[in-house]
Amino acid sequence: MDFQNVNPFNAWLNKLSGNLLPMTGNDPPFPTAWRIYSVVLLLTEVVQVTAIIPAVMYVSKEKILQDATVGAVISAEAFFLFARMHTHRDLVSRLIRKLNHILRTQDHTMESIVKSTLRPVQAPLKFYWIAGSVSLIVWCCISFVPVLKRSVFFYEDYRVPVVFTKQPFSMRVFLFGNLVVSVTSVYIFMRKVALDVYTINLVLLMTAQYRYISTKLTMIFQIGSSQNQYHKPQKEYFDAYLWAETKMRVLCQHHNAIIQMTPILKKLLSINFSLIYLNNVFRFCFNGIMLVIA
Repeated sequence: MDFQNVNPFNAWLNKLSGNLLPMTGNDPPFPTAWRIYSVVLLLTEVVQVTAIIPAVMYVSKEKILQDATVGAVISAEAFFLFARMHTHRDLVSRLIRKLNHILRTQDHTMESIVKSTLRPVQAPLKFYWIAGSVSLIVWCCISFVPVLKRSVFFYEDYRVPVVFTKQPFSMRVFLFGNLVVSVTSVYIFMRKVALDVYTINLVLLMTAQYRYISTKLTMIFQIGSSQNQYHKPQKEYFDAYLWAETKMRVLCQHHNAIIQMTPILKKLLSINFSLIYLNNVFRFCFNGIMLVIA
């Protein structure tokens, strides 16, 4: 059991989104095909975000508020989190290396606790990814409806306003541009979901370590208490004492390892969580403004 195979969905989404964040402590390079795939995705996403900036000058304020702002904010959050995790790639690898050392050397209790900690979030995270992606695809497909009525199009006809050519432009240009916008928007959302899943996985694995210590302490005290209830030879009491002392020493070493990992996790994720919180507050207020305007 290690960081990579304890949550296959996290490992799979990490590749599909193009994030290619470390999944092992050694941080070996991903295969060339995956790296090319990641670079192509990143360049496409950067082109779209860059194309939004000049489009703002040619579309209505309503279009800016409804589509451009939301797209820009989500893209900015995804790119910032992506850049920050890659900037601290060495820290991520060190944390995973320490986690793997614990996960690979522990007993069945550790495996049971880790699985029980991760299992409750598996379905919600998959629903978050699937429902969000499907909703985004439907939202983008609505912008193809004008093709049935017109042959000339403008920047405002795109789902997210972008500038690829001078307006007005033909149906062929519109279809190609809108397809690029739609696919890129889905991948930007997928990148953000993959980062969220990766972060949640790190936090839950650390949480599982504290649950493990609590469970093992309870087991040690329960066994010690049950042995004290019966009159046994002194040698058996002495053996039980040595057993409990050995187990407590192992738990203390485990706890020290967790204490060493906590500052690393804090340095990695404190700013990320602050940004996510501020972004959610902004979107909540923004949605309120849109409801008032509507």
